Amino acid sequence: MVVLQRNEVSRNRIVFFLTIILSAMALVGVTVNFQAAAGLTRTLWLVAGAVALVALALSALQLYGYPRRSQVLLFQNDDEIVVATNALHEGYKLRFLRDILGDNLTAFSDEERERFKSLEADGFYASLHARNTRKLVMLRLCTMIFDDVFVADRNNRWERHDSSNTSEPTFSKREMPRLTTWKSST
Repeated sequence: MVVLQRNEVSRNRIVFFLTIILSAMALVGVTVNFQAAAGLTRTLWLVAGAVALVALALSALQLYGYPRRSQVLLFQNDDEIVVATNALHEGYKLRFLRDILGDNLTAFSDEERERFKSLEADGFYASLHARNTRKLVMLRLCTMIFDDVFVADRNNRWERHDSSNTSEPTFSKREMPRLTTWKSST
């Protein structure tokens, strides 16, 4: 598995868009010049058109499969933090957190599992339950590996850290994620 840095991922997206534009231009050139060509030149135009179609299809497929922004919600209560994420397909991030936090992770109780079940309608899944972990440590770890980090305290005050361009500490904004079903029940 290859893990790309955030700036490399952005560069790849630009390359895919440029490939689509150049492929479309090549296809237009092939359709305009194909009728006027004869013999071997027609064959070359057909090969150029086929290559352009393949490049167009592969670039479109790469953009379609492009990962969405990974977001994590941190719910802090007294000495525990619950991590909910929308990026379950990126399990290596959760394994990274699990390996670092190790002994501080505990299983969800039935009540906690039921409390966070409503997040699933918004595409977030409660993944980890950490006890005796400092908020600052958890926040720093999450800004290193997720694009958006939302933190809620026990009074339902939210702060957002956008780390999509850099993993360095960012200034927080008082912003809540788009959650339709979440109700704070502490």
